Amino acid sequence: MKSQLKGSLLLELLVVCLLISLFLPFLVTALGRLEERHFLAQIYQDQHKFKAAIDAHFNAQWTRLVPANCYDGTDVFLTIGSGSTKPDRLSSRVVMTTSDWLKGVDYGSCRSTLTISENPFSTMFDCHWQAGDSITFSNCATQYHGQVLSVTSTQAQMKLIDDTAIGQSGVLESQDGFYWYLSPGKNGGTAFWRTPEDSGNSLELLNGIERLAIFPLLDENNDGSVDTLVKNYGDFSLKTLRGLWIEYQYALDDCQSERGAQLEQSYLSMRGETWTYTSPCQNIGNQIIVLKGGI
Repeated sequence: MKSQLKGSLLLELLVVCLLISLFLPFLVTALGRLEERHFLAQIYQDQHKFKAAIDAHFNAQWTRLVPANCYDGTDVFLTIGSGSTKPDRLSSRVVMTTSDWLKGVDYGSCRSTLTISENPFSTMFDCHWQAGDSITFSNCATQYHGQVLSVTSTQAQMKLIDDTAIGQSGVLESQDGFYWYLSPGKNGGTAFWRTPEDSGNSLELLNGIERLAIFPLLDENNDGSVDTLVKNYGDFSLKTLRGLWIEYQYALDDCQSERGAQLEQSYLSMRGETWTYTSPCQNIGNQIIVLKGGI
């Protein structure tokens, strides 16, 4: 009887071992796929967060490329160029040749409304003013340029070039010219940089942007809507400029792509260039920067 029981238990044990040997590979494979899906889901979540940060950064840098007032001058421009032809100001910088650069003016990081009663004039508007800074005073009729003469703890004294501004009300705003471009970052990879137009130190804004293309959106018939996306480089009047179309390639920091499948993909840019990138640790983004009016 005991021998029969032992034989039965041994048989059951052999059956269990056989079943385990049959199903264990499937179980391991299923668990591996589940882990991989979780890993990929985390990467795509990181992509979404980083793209949102990039879009917010471009907005913060470029939504003030046009003055706040309703005056549309024809002598105010921004410039878009190719990294393969660097401007003199960036001659000592490494500029990515496959990406675009932009030269423009940040209008109104400091901004206030006032009436000019004398020239020079003083304002207690608290800002980053420094002696020598350029300023703009404007309204719907015209625009006046000027300079900060001196700054104390309580006020800043300024002077406009034209005394005909006396008696007029309008918007006073700072006027800071910059170049924006891609260059090697301090922590490796490629980064988005900003260099003052005339003098001053370059500032790294955001690491991980690997390629950048910039296209002006123009309202050429002045009906308030965009008529043309321009693919060429050059100077573009703020009078017709309504926005910017941005295309960019970005890479996630510390992305462990070797744990998952790497897929080489391509993107056809608005200029007809093919951008090659490896998913899931690299991706493509695009964005519209609204500068004025409807788009």
